[in-house]
Order: sequence, then C-alpha cells, then structure tokens
Amino acid sequence: MMQLYVLSIAYLLFGAGLLLADSYGLSFALLLSMRYAFRTKRGLRIVLIILGILITLGLCFFPMDPGPVFLGDFVPMFNIFSLMLYYIFRSMRGLEEEKTNDGDSVLDATGRYMERNKRNVGVLTVVVASVHFLAPQLVLL
Repeated sequence: MMQLYVLSIAYLLFGAGLLLADSYGLSFALLLSMRYAFRTKRGLRIVLIILGILITLGLCFFPMDPGPVFLGDFVPMFNIFSLMLYYIFRSMRGLEEEKTNDGDSVLDATGRYMERNKRNVGVLTVVVASVHFLAPQLVLL
C-alpha cells in the first residue's frame, strides 16, 4: 500500500527531527518548533502514539510489494515501533528530568537509551527513512 509507505517515511522523518532538535536546533528553527509542539501539545503526542501503533501493524502485515506477507518491512517497522515507545516514554515522563530509579521495563529501557543517544538514533532514523524511500523493494532490510 503506497499510502502506508509514504506515511511511514513521514513518521520516520518527523521522529528524526524530534531526536535531532537538541543537536541541530540552532541551525534549523523548524526542529525547535517541532520539539516545542511535541512537548506542549498533548493531542499531538496522542496522535503520534496512535499513528505509530497503526503504522507498525500496517508495515508488519502489508509490506511493499514484492515483500513477504508477514514482517516484510522489518527495519522501518522496528524503527517506528521504537519511536512510538519513545513517544510513550516522553508522554509519561513529561518535562521533568530523568530520575535514576530502577525502572526495568522495556519502555523505561528504550526511553533511557534514546535519551542518551538522541543524535545517533536520529541519524539512524534518517538513514532508515532514506533507504526506505530510495529502495522500497528492499524488504526485510
């Protein structure tokens, strides 16, 4: 489904923009605006979480042709799933600083990892979105 393909690329690029806002926000004001909107508007966070769930399921069951029926677009699906977990983590934490509690859930571990490595995960997300855009037939990659 071409609509799901375009939506997944847009979701990946938006997520990369949020992750790269701290590193490149002074050079690109749009990144700071995106981060501000994400942090202040609860509705945007809810929409991003719901879209992440729907796109993850869509990429899992309806990959680009000629992919296999199940888990065809695995790497973009995994990246969108991790972005969705990060959005849930940031929504639950709010604006407060990270505390050093012993939260050992998958959500806490994913959120803490992405907080420590925002720039690297953001660049990886841009690479995944670019490869997914330039070569949609590279399924399972």
